[in-house]
Amino acid sequence: MSAAPRPRPATSRRSAAVVVLLAVALAAVGWGLVLRHGFPHGDDWLHAMAGDQPGDARTVRGWLATWQFDYTYRNGRAADAAARLILLGGRPGALVVGVALMVLTGLATWPWLRMTVPHRPWPLVWAVLGLGVPFLAVQAHSWLTGEGLLWVSGMANYPLSTLAFLVAGAAVSGALPPRLTWLVLPVVVYAHVGHEVSAVATLVVTVLALVLRRPAGGRHRSTWAAIGASLLGFVVLATAPGLWRRTTEEDLALPLLQALSRTTLVFASLSLGWWLALGVLAVVAVRLSGRAPRRVAVVAAAAAWVLLLVARRRWPRLADLCADPDTAVPASLLALAVLVAAVVLVVGVLVLVVDAWGAVAAYPVVVLTAAGVVSAGVPVVASVCGQRVFFLPVTALVLAVACALRLVLDELAGGGPRTARAARLLTTAVTAATLVSATGYVAQTSQHAARNAAVYDAFVADVEAARTAGTGEVVVPELPEEGYAYRRAFYLARYACDLRLYYDLPDGVVLTDAERREDRTTDTTTGCETTWQRTLTRAAEQGPGRR
Repeated sequence: MSAAPRPRPATSRRSAAVVVLLAVALAAVGWGLVLRHGFPHGDDWLHAMAGDQPGDARTVRGWLATWQFDYTYRNGRAADAAARLILLGGRPGALVVGVALMVLTGLATWPWLRMTVPHRPWPLVWAVLGLGVPFLAVQAHSWLTGEGLLWVSGMANYPLSTLAFLVAGAAVSGALPPRLTWLVLPVVVYAHVGHEVSAVATLVVTVLALVLRRPAGGRHRSTWAAIGASLLGFVVLATAPGLWRRTTEEDLALPLLQALSRTTLVFASLSLGWWLALGVLAVVAVRLSGRAPRRVAVVAAAAAWVLLLVARRRWPRLADLCADPDTAVPASLLALAVLVAAVVLVVGVLVLVVDAWGAVAAYPVVVLTAAGVVSAGVPVVASVCGQRVFFLPVTALVLAVACALRLVLDELAGGGPRTARAARLLTTAVTAATLVSATGYVAQTSQHAARNAAVYDAFVADVEAARTAGTGEVVVPELPEEGYAYRRAFYLARYACDLRLYYDLPDGVVLTDAERREDRTTDTTTGCETTWQRTLTRAAEQGPGRR
């Protein structure tokens, strides 16, 4: 009869808690150094001035009315309503919320990593690595930071939705304690009603959880409740009139084949390295088991990966041109080849993953990859051009790679003294690489974002001077680091009146852009119609009940 396991010493638990708290603190400092350079721009002014009268969203009644209008007409999602709440705190509030979101996203990776090898001890190092996953994900491209983090509207639409997806996915998978699962049921619903990308991703995990995890019995009531909340949330979003109205807009719509090829190449440009890592880890796992990997899957996935790499290098600015069907996409034959290559790559990698560990054992890898791939197709329906919409798919794929890495290292650790030593060395190397990479990201991004913030602060100083004088000209800036901000940050054709009202510019102060274009120059705030009011007018013209 084997001896009972010894209880973990209190000093050991305290040491572990100290390490975790230190890692959380360092992650918070890193995100703080990045996000302190954020500032309101783009739709932030739109949301700050939302309502029947500019700024009505600052009241409870007005905020609820704008949320209802989002659901029934604008886009169907609740993320913009969340952005309006964050904006009430100004730049300091946005900084605090942003840091909390990104640190919580790191913490939300823990259930997934624990789920990967549930019956083995939980090495402390994986807690640290989990906090590093969001840093690794946003390094895929500067636009994921600029469009996703450094303005409030992007922060509410993408990082917040990603966090909700990770929590909801863990809940429907039964990876959370029952009491915690009951507490996060509102988060499960929000993962759907908040944004269509997280809704699709969460639905994929919910369906696969039903197929692969099969919760049953009284002790799984909380998991069933999470699944029910997930299905309910998806129905609420899927029936939103605003969502369906938006998908019928044709101003950014492209032919389906072209739109799919553009979306595929943009996602490939952000994730090809992670697909390679996932495939390599699966092949290594098969080799560790003493078997040969499926040659057809390896060859097909490798050929598809190369084709996507070549296509991406041929059209590196595809996303920037997505509104122009004549120049934005490659020829139809190549567009079809891109789609076929993407399907072959995804199927090939998933075949290797399942061959290496089995669908049930590799559940986190399978569902995160599937959720990322399927949700990456949502921009086609939503007609969105920016890379920011791939924030969730890229994060899901990076976390899937981390889960696959844990499976490989666990197999090495259980293979004998020599392989166990190799596993420890590799784990140390991965931890060091993650810390170095995250530090490099913080240093580089802070430097670029600081230049944009300096230009914005100078713009605000000009606004203050003009408002005090009651006259003058204010030129909206061109940001020097384009990749670290929303592409249309100061787009006067849309935001001129929002800017004037947000900064309370008196009549007579001329607001113009750097090129002094007459069609984008304004000198009157009185009677100026905000973007929100123009949308209300358009809704009223389309029929009663829209407002």
